[in-house]
Amino acid sequence: MRRRENRLNDLSPAEWLYWTDTLYLTHYPPDATHSLRKAHGAMKPPEVMAEIIRFFTKERQMVLDPLAGVGGTLLGAALVNRAALGFELNSAWVEVYRRLQREYVVWQGRLVERSALPAGEKGRPIEAEMRLGDCLELMAELPDESVDAVVTDPPYGHDHGASGFTRETNFAMTNPGEEKDFGNASSLEEYLSSMRALGRAVFRVLRPGKYFVLIVGDRYRNREYVPLGFMVAQEMRAVGFRLKGVKIWCNKATQRPLKPYAVLTSFVPNITHQNIIILRKEG
Repeated sequence: MRRRENRLNDLSPAEWLYWTDTLYLTHYPPDATHSLRKAHGAMKPPEVMAEIIRFFTKERQMVLDPLAGVGGTLLGAALVNRAALGFELNSAWVEVYRRLQREYVVWQGRLVERSALPAGEKGRPIEAEMRLGDCLELMAELPDESVDAVVTDPPYGHDHGASGFTRETNFAMTNPGEEKDFGNASSLEEYLSSMRALGRAVFRVLRPGKYFVLIVGDRYRNREYVPLGFMVAQEMRAVGFRLKGVKIWCNKATQRPLKPYAVLTSFVPNITHQNIIILRKEG
């Protein structure tokens, strides 16, 4: 029997099937680069980004992250030998990534500090470029249908900050006073409008049949659950993307302890998952 051509990635049928499970629990502990990346309050494990990229691209294809932060997507692309390009508005995060490029390499499938390599080993350099600037302006410079996948982790709405537990996490993830930062939107409506503009730009640069993947966490604000992941998905559907699925992700190795929100009073969720929104440019 003739084997069907795999037109999307380099996975075996068994690997493909495994990754279609909508419940996505990972156990990645902080890696060698974590000490630098943790300055950003919303960085993601490069291994998770590598798994996403590995499913939605073939080796050496081009991945774009228009909201790159400290470069988790670009590091993930390096782990699985994909080309990548990132855009970031905050110069501090760009410098963190460039320092990672200088000090780390890929060796035996891991990110390893150059100084820790065995004698005679060089590893593979982290080559993906990160450009400083506004993503919408920088994306306008890219040719139509020039990107094989867009994978990004945007701000999760506006009004960031602790509500009840002031030290529950690191909220250094937005640029105070920077109007072009989506996370500084004055309202949820303004934030969703910015996401819609991002979607239009992504739709133009993405090749037909390819995927736009966003990691978006839900929120709890003003005594109400905000299903932000699905709100963002609806904005992207309005742009023209097809919503192909959602994976519910939680990295158990770094999950924060449960907090007693409104215990003995009312139900308030501990939001320990994030939504991996999977969209496709079709037709």
